[in-house]
Amino acid sequence: MSEEPDNLVLPLLRNLRSDIKDVRTAMSRSDEVLHEVRRTVTSHNLRFDALDERVEMLREGTLTAIGFAANASQSQKKLQEQIAELTRRVEKLEKAL
Repeated sequence: MSEEPDNLVLPLLRNLRSDIKDVRTAMSRSDEVLHEVRRTVTSHNLRFDALDERVEMLREGTLTAIGFAANASQSQKKLQEQIAELTRRVEKLEKAL
């Protein structure tokens, strides 16, 4: 009887299983860290209603640093649209004159 050839697929599958296990372990650790960050963030009282503008800026900076940034790109987009509309109006008025 002849010997069976080495199975090339089985070692690859074992390596994949090992890699997947490592990824799952890393994801589990990441989930734990994320949950801890969420607990910490929600435990902070970030209400500074009675304080001046500088404290409000600090609050916004803190929120930005922890990943809850205000969507500045939308505000910028709206401003750009307004500028473009005003530019069109001015050009239209200039052509009319």
